[in-house]
Amino acid sequence: MSQIRSYSGTDANFINFAGQGVGLITEKHEDFVQFTPIFNAESLSGLTTVYNEACNIPSDNTYVDIQAKATENLKLKLDQCCKFFQRCKFDIEIAFPNDKKMWDQFGFNDYEEARRNPKFMYMFLTDLHMIAMRNAAPLVTVGWTDESFDLILNHRDSLKLKMNNQSDSIMDRSHATENRVLKLNNLYEKLAIYFKAARILYDGNEEILKWFKFPAGSSKPNEETADEQEIISANN
Repeated sequence: MSQIRSYSGTDANFINFAGQGVGLITEKHEDFVQFTPIFNAESLSGLTTVYNEACNIPSDNTYVDIQAKATENLKLKLDQCCKFFQRCKFDIEIAFPNDKKMWDQFGFNDYEEARRNPKFMYMFLTDLHMIAMRNAAPLVTVGWTDESFDLILNHRDSLKLKMNNQSDSIMDRSHATENRVLKLNNLYEKLAIYFKAARILYDGNEEILKWFKFPAGSSKPNEETADEQEIISANN
C-alpha cells in the first residue's frame, strides 16, 4: 500500500520549506521550552536529525535515470534479438526451401508479435532453439555449428537479464518513494507539533506566524509528481 503524503506540494519543495521552519524553531527554541516541557534539547535534536535525514534522501530523479537506462538497455537488446532472428531466418529459408509449414514451426508467423514485446521474444527464442535442435541436420548443412545453436539461448538469456534489470529498477524506485514519503511524513509530524504551539505562542503576531504555516502546494497530499506516476516500460 502506498504511503499517503501528509504534506502538500512536491518532496523537494517540502524539504526546502522544512529547512526554513527548522531554522526558525532553532532560533526561537527557548520560547517553546518556556511554553511547555515537551519542547527541550532532545525534541530539537530529534527534529534536526529527521530534517538532516530528509536532506540526504536520493531524489526521485536519481531512480528515474536508472530506470530509463535499464529500459534503454532492454530495448537495445530486443532490437539485437530481432536482428539475430533475421539472420537465422535467412539460413532457415535456405535449409528448408519453399516449406512454409516448416518456416512457421520456426516462428515465422509469430515473429511480428515477438519483436514488439520482450516477454514474447523470450518465449519465441526458447521455441526457436527447441525447433532448431529437432531439425538440426539441414541447418548444419548451411553452416550452423554448436555455437550457432547456443547463440539462440545466449540471446534469450541476455534478454531475460535486461528484463530483470528493468523490473528491479521499477521496484527500487517504488520502494525508494515509499521510504522517502515515510521519512518526510515524520518530518511533517514533528514540525506540526511546533507549529501548533507557535499559533498560541505568537498569537496576534502575523509577521512571525506566517513562517509557522504549512504552504498549500500545487498537488494534493497524496498526489505523486508526474515523474513518480510514470512507469517507463518496453513491455507495452
